[in-house]
Amino acid sequence: MKKYIFYVIGLVLGLVIVVTIQMPTDKAKMVMCDVGQGDAILIIKGKTQVLIDGGPSEQKLLACLEKYVPFYDRTIELIVLSNTDSDHMSGLGAVVDRYEVMQFVTADGVHSSDALAKMIAKLAKAGIGVKGIEQGDEIRVVGATGRDKLEFKVLWPPDLIEENVAVFSDQMDNTKREQILGVSAKRGNLNERSVVLLLLEDNKKILLTGDSGDQAEKVMIEQGNLPDIDILKVGHHGSKYASTLEFLEKIRPERAVISVGAKNSYGHPTMETLQRLKQVGAQVSRTDQEGAIVIEL
Repeated sequence: MKKYIFYVIGLVLGLVIVVTIQMPTDKAKMVMCDVGQGDAILIIKGKTQVLIDGGPSEQKLLACLEKYVPFYDRTIELIVLSNTDSDHMSGLGAVVDRYEVMQFVTADGVHSSDALAKMIAKLAKAGIGVKGIEQGDEIRVVGATGRDKLEFKVLWPPDLIEENVAVFSDQMDNTKREQILGVSAKRGNLNERSVVLLLLEDNKKILLTGDSGDQAEKVMIEQGNLPDIDILKVGHHGSKYASTLEFLEKIRPERAVISVGAKNSYGHPTMETLQRLKQVGAQVSRTDQEGAIVIEL
């Protein structure tokens, strides 16, 4: 009997600890989930959650959400898919299954893959529509109570091709979908159509760059829309073809976070990128070294 009482007390104490840790606050935070070689960023403010990408693993993404999202909260207010590579998209299937997703947005950089086919089927089953976003759009996410607001500006890509976004609909004829995906794949490096977001929160500027590389960076610099940045989500996992010195000198990030898998086959993050970040004085954090990275905003 005493063992049973101690067991119950332990369960109650454990539940109290979990609830206390996950208790929503008015202060926003960014969690760079440790999903291996991929991207998954969770932005939390009060009872509002925004998920940007889902990494390559459903299990790793769910583990992150279960740790940082209250267990009784089964709503994700917004999912942003920066591109359709599997290391950004594959984990989202489990989120669509388990959570009520209020909005799902992406850009037009799409290509044919088993991961995309599975995502289309998951979205259709859940009745979730996908909206296209492009440069100049503003996304405001507001919690159910009217509080817990999060504001994003879309900095990239420009000139959205709506037909490409329409491939996410299960209503599209498969032949037509394959034609669109085939044309999209011939446009060049799809990473350069990756969504780039600027999060404005409590006088802080957080730049979330997806897999965008030097080509997108060059045009954004020329357009003159890049402010000084407090926090940079380093593009394309620290590839040498992203985070050019010209780009970094323009945005001057105080802190840079890199989502990357330990001992990955790509050699990410490269020494060239790390050196450039050091050159502009950015404090660097990496998921392969630290696990999930939590930043209070």
